[in-house]
Parts: sequence; structure tokens; C-alpha cells
Amino acid sequence: MIDDNPMEHLIMQKMFDRYQLFPNATHSTDGQAIIEFLKKNRLNTAALPDLIFLDLNMPRCSGFDFLEQFEKLYLSFHKPVSIYITSSSSFENDRQRTLSYQFVKEFLTKPVRKDKLVQIYVTYFKTNRKAG
Repeated sequence: MIDDNPMEHLIMQKMFDRYQLFPNATHSTDGQAIIEFLKKNRLNTAALPDLIFLDLNMPRCSGFDFLEQFEKLYLSFHKPVSIYITSSSSFENDRQRTLSYQFVKEFLTKPVRKDKLVQIYVTYFKTNRKAG
């Protein structure tokens, strides 16, 4: 999860723990640091995340900045990495802009609901089971 608000991390992690979702979740408040990590580990499938929950409105490296940089790296990854946007934005332009990226799976309005997290989790594991 990438979000500049530590409270958002706490809320999501409590949901992950309570509903036994995403047991290996990691959190960052710095999108640029994650871009650098992805650049260094682009060929290391074990180090790459399976999915990223990304906030749009962040200082230094906004969610849109992250998406632009991620797009340049995406094709060099040796496994797919999906992004789920988490935002309090209600602007349709933001939604449409993020969904134009092939690796963005969904635009989720904060606070993210339990049923949506469960749906993403089940979809993710169903996909992995078929591939494995």
C-alpha cells in the first residue's frame, strides 16, 4: 500500500488482519521510494508485489506521477503487478485517467469497504491457483 497518510495504513492493515486478507502486506508513504525499489527489483519476481493499493493525492510523488513512472517499468517486470487506486477523490476525470492504464484494475473510493477487499483477495488467489 502506498499512501502518505499513516492513518490510512493503520485502517487498511486492521482490515487485512481482522478479515485475514493479504497476510504479507507492506506499506509505504513514499511512492518515489517504491518506484526506485521496483527499478532495482524488476527482474526479481519474488521481490515484486502482486498488487499495489495506491493513493492519488500525495506530496512529492502523486499517484499520477507514480502511474506515469510505473508505466515505463511495467513491461520489464517478469510478472504482472496490478494496481488498485484508493482515493477520496470524487472527480470522474481522476477515475477515467487512472483506468486508462492497463495495469490499473479498479478505482476504489475511500474508505475501502470490506466486501471490496474480500473480492480483490479472492480474485487474486483464484488467478494464482489457476496459474500454479
